Amino acid sequence: MKIRGIAHRGYPVKYPENTLVAYQAAYELDFTHLELEFHLSKDGIPVLMHDYTIDKMTNGKGFIRDYTLEELKQFRVKGAEQIPTLEEALNLLKWKMDILIELKQAGDLYPGLEEKVLEIVRRTDTLEHSRIISFDHFSLIRTRQLNPDIRLGALCTGSLPYVFPFLKEIDCDFLGIHFRFVTPRYAEMIAENGVISGPWPIETIQEMEIIAAQYPTALITTNHLERWADFYRNHSELHL
Repeated sequence: MKIRGIAHRGYPVKYPENTLVAYQAAYELDFTHLELEFHLSKDGIPVLMHDYTIDKMTNGKGFIRDYTLEELKQFRVKGAEQIPTLEEALNLLKWKMDILIELKQAGDLYPGLEEKVLEIVRRTDTLEHSRIISFDHFSLIRTRQLNPDIRLGALCTGSLPYVFPFLKEIDCDFLGIHFRFVTPRYAEMIAENGVISGPWPIETIQEMEIIAAQYPTALITTNHLERWADFYRNHSELHL
């Protein structure tokens, strides 16, 4: 059985987040979707990591944008793994899972970021299985202007009742929202506007029970993949 859910940065509870081994583990657990994040190296190569620096995850320090890809590949993530490129990840996951690619744009921090991701999606032939997501909604606008076909997803930390006209304007049908802001009324508004609800992070059994009882159509994001997989298999109301 495929597990309908988004594996957050791979399987970070067991493996270093945003590494190829973490992505492979999510695939082997039969998750339908995976979320990953990328930045640009000094020489303009999309590389995968959540933070803007390598301090937390590697044996190095400094901003990703200050290192070339060759230099970044010398560091080790949690002592063992290399920092992967977006292209390496898409080639690994191609035709296996739907991939939510988060643009870690922040204003004009990464000029050309949107063009770079679309070129790699084209080169890896993963358009059909890719969705570009971001907290930077100006970045989503630029992505839509560059490509009319790529699926988009807007990320928000709070509930924004005025976001729906904007989503229609850029032809975006996914809204990722922190779970604490999800209410029955807001979930109803999301559904009324034909948008997929993407609450995050869903980690505890209690949170999973709320999803099953109140928001069974939601496409949840979790770090605890096996916990959600077991829960999902035992709750037929989630099997859409």
